Amino acid sequence: MRLNWMVGVLLASLGGAACQGQYRLLKGETEAGEFADCSPKTPARICQGATGTEHCYAPTSDKDYIFGLDPKAIAAGQLDGRELTLFSATFSGCGSGALTHYSLLTARDGEFVNLLPKVELTNQSEYKLWNLPRFSNAPILATANFIWNFKAQETHFAHHRYTISVYVFDQEVGRYVQMLQYDTTKKYPGLDDTDEVEVLKPELPTILARLRPRLSK
Repeated sequence: MRLNWMVGVLLASLGGAACQGQYRLLKGETEAGEFADCSPKTPARICQGATGTEHCYAPTSDKDYIFGLDPKAIAAGQLDGRELTLFSATFSGCGSGALTHYSLLTARDGEFVNLLPKVELTNQSEYKLWNLPRFSNAPILATANFIWNFKAQETHFAHHRYTISVYVFDQEVGRYVQMLQYDTTKKYPGLDDTDEVEVLKPELPTILARLRPRLSK
């Protein structure tokens, strides 16, 4: 009987193709020269339609972080009958680290609208989209972002503790809100020891136990 109510959890495929109508993904412009492939000057965009740039969405960027590389979009389920698309674009300082901005988009009045608060993850992090109908009719986004403990002399890709964040759609405000956040007590392998960070699966029982009193219907 242990956590039988977890049976309804569905992990969304990371390789799915989004289908929010017809759209195009456009990389940001990059600097010329040696660092052309890792130094964007403008953010990446997702644009509706086969041509034109009148109806596009770009992640918020600033002079330090321009999310112009590796744009991706995947189907993320539905909200009130409207398709959701998870759009991501990456910043790179041409070093070993990278930062990716995530937007959960729907279409309103012919324009993309981002329903998430600020969500940015390093290349040593993880996210999952979960279908948890016990808690929400909309997909739930969970993220794990590594904590770099300099005082413990942790190296970049060593074992780390992680900050777990969970975002749930709030009907009253019409957007996703951060419903849960905590730091793991356990350290998990970094990219020195694994090709892919895996934190959310072993933390799932803890996540669900903490969500249960907040979201149970």
